[in-house]
Amino acid sequence: MLSRGDKRFRSEINMLYVKTDAGRLEVQARALTLTPSQRQVLILCNGDRQEDDLLEMMPAETLKAALDQLCAHGLLEARQAAPRVKVGPVVLTEAERYRAIVEMATSMVIELGFTARIKAQLQIEKAQSLQDLTGVVELLSKHLKSTPLMALRLNKLRELAAA
Repeated sequence: MLSRGDKRFRSEINMLYVKTDAGRLEVQARALTLTPSQRQVLILCNGDRQEDDLLEMMPAETLKAALDQLCAHGLLEARQAAPRVKVGPVVLTEAERYRAIVEMATSMVIELGFTARIKAQLQIEKAQSLQDLTGVVELLSKHLKSTPLMALRLNKLRELAAA
């Protein structure tokens, strides 16, 4: 097992962080005094997310500090992750992008308050083109909380709308 201090840590090896028994117990019991970012990282480390996935969800400094502390407390265990197959970007036609934005925006609308949700749903239903959907993307960006997962979904939605 490699330590976080290993010089090859970021450049050559992607790590997979797995909750230990103590980590799973802490998620349920909330017995330790963890910072919000430490607790969030502990929850996000589900055994499937590799370090690169976590870096897409939060700033590197915040993540590294939390991982160091959680590993030191025995709540997480670092393992070498299996190499991932690199997949190139998928090229979508305009119609496919339109459908993808509609599906993604529709799934995200449920997170809005009542008035904003109704407004966004109406905008989605009225949309005839990608340009029409930009208002929905802006509305979602304005109203949704900036949790790491929601920020990731919003970034993906913006990418689709801008492509």
